[in-house]
Amino acid sequence: MPDNNLALDSAELREWRSKIEIANRNNIFCHCRTCDAEWIDSSFEAVCSYCSSTDIEHISCWQFPDE
Repeated sequence: MPDNNLALDSAELREWRSKIEIANRNNIFCHCRTCDAEWIDSSFEAVCSYCSSTDIEHISCWQFPDE
């Protein structure tokens, strides 16, 4: 039976983080908790363009299952 060592070395961890960053580009689902607006953005620092709120929920779109 193969060794199921799940620990990543530093090169693998950098590669994994790079792939997550690429997946997040233009793929951040944003929900304004103030006015309920929803949009897709490329930043976790997005501000609501409707009410200027910074109370934003951010979810990476790659986390949503494909249907």
